[in-house]
Amino acid sequence: MKNIELGSIRPPSESESLLVRVTRGCHWNKCYFCGLYKSMNFSMHPIEDTIQDIKEQAALYQGRKFKSCFLQDGDALVLKTDYLLRILEALNKYFPDLEYITSYARADSITRKSPAELQELRQAGLNHLYCGMETGSDKILQLINKGFHADTVVKSGCMAKDAGMILSEFILIGIGGKEHSEENAIQTADALNMIQPDFIRVHATGIKPESKMWEFVQEGSFTLQSEEEIMIEQKLFLEKLLEMDSYYVNEHIINLLLEVRGNLRTDKLEMLSAINKFLGLSEDEKLLFIVGRRLNIFFMLDDLKKPKQYQKAQECMEKILQKNPQVDFTRLCNYVRQSQI
Repeated sequence: MKNIELGSIRPPSESESLLVRVTRGCHWNKCYFCGLYKSMNFSMHPIEDTIQDIKEQAALYQGRKFKSCFLQDGDALVLKTDYLLRILEALNKYFPDLEYITSYARADSITRKSPAELQELRQAGLNHLYCGMETGSDKILQLINKGFHADTVVKSGCMAKDAGMILSEFILIGIGGKEHSEENAIQTADALNMIQPDFIRVHATGIKPESKMWEFVQEGSFTLQSEEEIMIEQKLFLEKLLEMDSYYVNEHIINLLLEVRGNLRTDKLEMLSAINKFLGLSEDEKLLFIVGRRLNIFFMLDDLKKPKQYQKAQECMEKILQKNPQVDFTRLCNYVRQSQI
């Protein structure tokens, strides 16, 4: 059995999924905030190799039933429809129990497909797209060099929904910095209210030191937000979202309040209450929770009530301040966040 070629990236929700590589890297690979594929040239994984990988994984996992299969790497929708249909046919043949076949998909890759092509792909089994819209602001999309505008974000999301696909939209809280925080919250909510995706997957921004965005930080045109300011932005964003049948989730460890998740139609007030609970803490407890959360001592806000974890967080805080009494917690927390993605 030859080595099966796999990529290293997949959404957090696909942790138990079968992984099948159909491309290497990202065909755009120009976003100023992202470093996932910067060391890799984009290429298509040869179709025969992909099908052979599927066959060999079927032999390797004989007897194991996968519920989902994720197509790697950065955007399978960039491939020609006929190419994708051959892959889907092989997956359905060798893994007949699959309920979901999923992929990342850029907004402009979706809009390059016709409605008929998207429906054909959906009928062949590709039924869940993860789209990194990041923001609904044209100004911020240009700032981060995303390569498309907000109208493409909305059009692509509506096309995926019209084709009967499950749609997950990734958004970045803090991607506009202090300068565009309110705009990011409001215009991203406006776009999502038009799309009404099945999932809104929220990620706090972590600016990597090697990225173009960090150059903006260094020159002073982009100002990092504190953890509290990021939560204030998320509160405004959540307030502006309609009470629609979409599941809102802080699913990634990069997020401060993992408990902020639920259906917008039924759980919006409860999610806002959790954010308000954090914002209502004393300044000392707020900072203690932030530091404890970033050091993986706390995972939920109620962990502040647990004496052993509270004491451990205090001890860590003291060590940080002893080492550097003038520590910039905004930069420190950004460093931790960016290291987790």
